Amino acid sequence: MQHISISETLSQLFNENYLNHTAKTQGFCHRLRAIQPLPLLTSLVSAMGDGSVKSIATLHRTFNGIAMDTNLTVAYKPFHNQLRKEAFSRFVRQVTCRAMALMRAQFKQALPAKMRMFKDVLIQDGSSVVLHPDLAAHFPNRFTLPSPASVKCHLTMSLLSEQPISLTLTPDRSSERAHLPLPETLAGSLLLTDAGYMDLEYFAKLSQHGGYFLMRGPKHLNPKVTQALNAKGKHIKSIEGRNLKDVLHAKGKKRAFIDMDVAWKTYHCRMVAIWYPSEKRYLCWLTNLPRSQFTGEDISKLYRLRWQIELLFKEWKSHNNLRRCATCQPHLVEGLIWSSLLSLLVKRYLCRAATTKALLRLSLFKMAKTPVGWFEPIMKSLALQSRAQLQADVAWAIKFIAYTCQRSQQSKSKKDNSLDGILQHLNA
Repeated sequence: MQHISISETLSQLFNENYLNHTAKTQGFCHRLRAIQPLPLLTSLVSAMGDGSVKSIATLHRTFNGIAMDTNLTVAYKPFHNQLRKEAFSRFVRQVTCRAMALMRAQFKQALPAKMRMFKDVLIQDGSSVVLHPDLAAHFPNRFTLPSPASVKCHLTMSLLSEQPISLTLTPDRSSERAHLPLPETLAGSLLLTDAGYMDLEYFAKLSQHGGYFLMRGPKHLNPKVTQALNAKGKHIKSIEGRNLKDVLHAKGKKRAFIDMDVAWKTYHCRMVAIWYPSEKRYLCWLTNLPRSQFTGEDISKLYRLRWQIELLFKEWKSHNNLRRCATCQPHLVEGLIWSSLLSLLVKRYLCRAATTKALLRLSLFKMAKTPVGWFEPIMKSLALQSRAQLQADVAWAIKFIAYTCQRSQQSKSKKDNSLDGILQHLNA
């Protein structure tokens, strides 16, 4: 993809007319005054993605500096009053959701041979952000420490585009299962989830709509084993017909590998159990992936892909300022979370463009922690609507990322479990 088309995509997202219209329809700006949508949003994204934001005052200073004109400075109080509006969070959410849709289709990595049956591989998980204690009424935490207030970010990530595709914000006490993608939207896709998302009714609907799932089995599961196979595909008659807990906790020598069909009263699926001597326990995975196409080793490798969302959360928190802010305004908190996600989206979009230029996979972590010198200039060019300068800034950023953010050589012990190693195994 050419640098010009990349800058055009960014210009389309940060288009002044679009932002003004969105701000008006969301009730954020009825009239354009000193705090206008374009400089506000570009300054927020710039601050969230470049440096450490510990206070609203930092965002205020960045806003006053984005236009590079001291005659356009705004006092702190009106700036804070704008950000505390409920319409502010709605406005930023609307723009961020558009960014997720706009940037999702432009860069897609090729799936390995065994995964080409999937339209996409989606990963679902959640992460909590501790808030000011005074927000406990709006965002009650499950725990009282370190704060009685906490917000849960329920995120769905596409492995194909390596970016988030949906986000829901709720109090930390809310159930995780209620925020899974709708089953009818997952036809032909694979969903990877953690043990906390166990929901038999959901998996049944997902299977009916032609979707696939793979999740780690919770410890409390105890279905009946209707069929059991060893690593060579031979039936293990002594296991069939027994309850799962009786099989996994049986005394004596442990079987290294068991590939089972398990059944509840309302649903049945496949389960793979692998014994890990170092941990002295079985790790189990539930799935509806066909045994004829995916071996037990494939299942364990596929599940390791879920680690990519953990890395995304780390990147989001450490290098895009998803953290506690010194404010007790609930709508301001939500708006800043959406702003920080927007900064992550823009940075990953540029990194994927650099990957295309370099013709090799780059380190998203290295890109995320080294935005100095290339990220802020891009946001300023967008704020000033300077197309020529934007194209030059984008070209420099892509060249810089492609040169400085190449992946380090993995140690032999970690290579097989890296993203590239897993994809290589599934491509064999």
